Amino acid sequence: MSAVELAAALGQFPPTGEQAAVIEAPLQPTLVVAGAGAGKTETMAARVVWLVANGFVDPEQVLGLTFTRKAAQQLTTRIRRRLAKLAGSALVRDLDPTGGLRARILAGEPEVGTYHAYAGRLLGEHGLLLPIEPSATLLSETELWQLAYRVVSAWDGDLDTDRNPASVTECVLALSGQLAEHLVEPEDLRVAHTELDKLVHTLPAGPNQRGGPSKTLLNILDAQQARIELLPLVERLAQTLRREGALDFGSQMSLAARMARDHPEVGRAERARFRVVLLDEYQDTGHAQRVLLSSLFGGPLSGGASERMPAVTAGGDPMQSIYGWRGASAANLPRFSTDFPLPDGSPAPRLELLTSWRNPPEALELANLASEPLRHKGVQVSTLRAKPEPTPGDVRLALHPDVEAEREWVAGRIAAE
Repeated sequence: MSAVELAAALGQFPPTGEQAAVIEAPLQPTLVVAGAGAGKTETMAARVVWLVANGFVDPEQVLGLTFTRKAAQQLTTRIRRRLAKLAGSALVRDLDPTGGLRARILAGEPEVGTYHAYAGRLLGEHGLLLPIEPSATLLSETELWQLAYRVVSAWDGDLDTDRNPASVTECVLALSGQLAEHLVEPEDLRVAHTELDKLVHTLPAGPNQRGGPSKTLLNILDAQQARIELLPLVERLAQTLRREGALDFGSQMSLAARMARDHPEVGRAERARFRVVLLDEYQDTGHAQRVLLSSLFGGPLSGGASERMPAVTAGGDPMQSIYGWRGASAANLPRFSTDFPLPDGSPAPRLELLTSWRNPPEALELANLASEPLRHKGVQVSTLRAKPEPTPGDVRLALHPDVEAEREWVAGRIAAE
């Protein structure tokens, strides 16, 4: 049954050609580049229902991951409502008069959650492989800050800094988080700093360069040296977390990634459990998440071409990648095609959702102009277009002498509306 026929049977708006291509995509890895307001969540929910209605998968064989609990709840609600509507429709009786399909729809439901919650579930089930106690406590940001502050305040070693304990705590947490996100051990950072220092001081002078390394290079070394001096505190923090049976969000994800990378049996268990995997906002994933997901679901684990590989659909938009400060990398989008290859080893195909349903043409024209310099880097992204018969928008531009005047103008515009 086509996506259009299914939507009509369930009383839904018919999907566009772009949406239908995503909904009906084969059971293989697929990258979906979806612009702002292009109906990505709606399309993913429709894909799940289409796969279930056509008997490709049962609901419990679907895994959906996104970043926030709110987004996960929205995706769960859409899928549940559509599956319930499908189970009660005449369509199901026509497709399977025996009632088996209806029973399977009602018997299970997809697993939908956040990337971090999924990492936590994996550690709870397989953490002893590391070993990590399944009962390890996940600390909130406030609890982690308090523990790190305690470590810093009780530090009895050398530390050449004029920062106060609160500021040092922030630096320790930032460095610890970046090391975890990039799966880098403290000793790796020490070695990298030593090599960089040697390189800077032994390379021959560049054109018009006198008197040794430039100030820019020396500043880089100084910044790196400051990080190296914090490593003993980072290591003490990690030891304290282990001793108290606690985890933070960064170490939770990095440990899950290391476990998936180093223990193929975890991937085999997840592949036996899920046939379809939906990855939302993939441009906001970081290195540890990329390693976790590609280790579990990307390529054959045993090297055998006959091994069943899940259909991974990743949705994202490099134009909306705004979380670089927490380790996210829009480069994960172009890497998807090789991280999740087809069974024959060729790169995964790419589809696009470019019709923006929530933005007027005037706003889209400005957005396309603003994003033009980025459009041809990494993943090639086409311009967004307006929905059929759009409502015209009202765009106002203003230049103000200072921020207070700008705030007054914005507040006045809001009040006028």
